[in-house]
Amino acid sequence: MSTTRGGEVVSPQIGNIGVIDNLINGNFKIEEIPFNIKNDGETAVVLEVNLWGMEPGEFVSTRFETGWNPEIVREIRQTSINATLIWGY
Repeated sequence: MSTTRGGEVVSPQIGNIGVIDNLINGNFKIEEIPFNIKNDGETAVVLEVNLWGMEPGEFVSTRFETGWNPEIVREIRQTSINATLIWGY
C-alpha cells in the first residue's frame, strides 16, 4: 500500500466492509486496523473521531457527508445520533 506525506496508509479501494452499530453503547474501533467511513444515510453527520495519525484518545469533530469519506479513522467516539454507517478498509 502507498502512504501519505505524513506516512499514513492510503487505501484507494475498499475490500472489507461491515456495519458500525452500537455507537450509543460505546466507542467503535477495529483493533490496529485503520478504516474509512461510509455514511449510508441521507444527510451528513458530525462524529468525533480519532484519525489514524493522531495520538490515541485524542478526538476531533468531523463532518461525514453521504457516501465514502476520505478520512482514515482509528476510533469513533460514542454518540447518541442515529446514523447508518459502514466501515471499510
